[in-house]
Amino acid sequence: MAPPSPIELLIPLLNEPPDLSALEEEISWNRIKETAGRYGVAALVAYAARSHVPPAERAWCDRVLTDSWMRHERSLGQLEYLLSIFADKGIPTIALKGPALAKRYYSPPFLRKPAMDLDLAVTAQDLPRACDALVKVGYNPEASISEAKARSHHVTLSHPTRTRVELHFRLSHQALGIPVDGFFARAASCRLPNGQEVRVLGPADQILHLMLHLAQSRFGTLFNLYELRRVCGAEPPAARVEAIRMAVDHHYCGVLRMVDLAFRTRWGQPFLTPEVPVRGTWLNWRLNQKLYTKFERASEPGIGLTLATRIRGRWLDFQLTDAPEDAARWLKLLAQTARFQVARGAWGKVKDLTYGPDYSPR
Repeated sequence: MAPPSPIELLIPLLNEPPDLSALEEEISWNRIKETAGRYGVAALVAYAARSHVPPAERAWCDRVLTDSWMRHERSLGQLEYLLSIFADKGIPTIALKGPALAKRYYSPPFLRKPAMDLDLAVTAQDLPRACDALVKVGYNPEASISEAKARSHHVTLSHPTRTRVELHFRLSHQALGIPVDGFFARAASCRLPNGQEVRVLGPADQILHLMLHLAQSRFGTLFNLYELRRVCGAEPPAARVEAIRMAVDHHYCGVLRMVDLAFRTRWGQPFLTPEVPVRGTWLNWRLNQKLYTKFERASEPGIGLTLATRIRGRWLDFQLTDAPEDAARWLKLLAQTARFQVARGAWGKVKDLTYGPDYSPR
């Protein structure tokens, strides 16, 4: 019999309460330590395992937790800095994911996978002012606003010493995504440790965002799947129902069915609820366990991003489109992305040409 996969070893430790039986086998525990970081759940695993492993093994848990705490604190400080800049300019923002989400749904907050960048939503109207405010303090946009609007869902800005920032004007899914403007009226408030108030997505909108983010990562990041389940469990059932309803309205039925398959496969429970009917897609017959397995394998951490794997990834995305007209819009966006690369003379940048600039499987 084949040994369990990394996901099969990690999933029991993410359950509530965690199943600690794998800790009793040295081979399994060593494999857990080797793979937990790649799947984004090292701090969660270390926290669950620390008091159940021999004293000599607690050193790994302590290193992971200390590193996660330090990175969380740095990320929190960067968020506070950005919020102060935008507050001075009178620019409303919504903190997406990151330390604000960690504070609301994790205890302690540093158990959430440390953010590699900071995502903030700004309205389309405020986007130029927001970019200008960051440029004045040393950030550099990786693309113009006009190019970002044509093929992306955010503007990415880098800084030589600070965390990268993504200013979202759409929630996800590049130029086909949902504009963020409508989320501001429903935003909730969260108080950071320094007393600053920050807008965050309301419960249903938060679930919708995490669901779409999971789909855009092609279901290969175990942490994203875990976080969606965690937030769903923390919010009232009505929030999930509303999130599903919004997803149906925005033509994400294919995504919904694949998320449901992910929940059934990895958590042994459904994501969809009987309150909201989810219509079949034009490729509904392809949305099955076999396809979900292909998604997981194609996005497994550590797989090299060759041209062939990128093309296969795009084919997987195509199969989640709801209707022929949605598929046509998706193909048009892909062609538009290619034209931008040709105009830049960047045929060698295969990542942008095949995935678009916003996709990262990890």
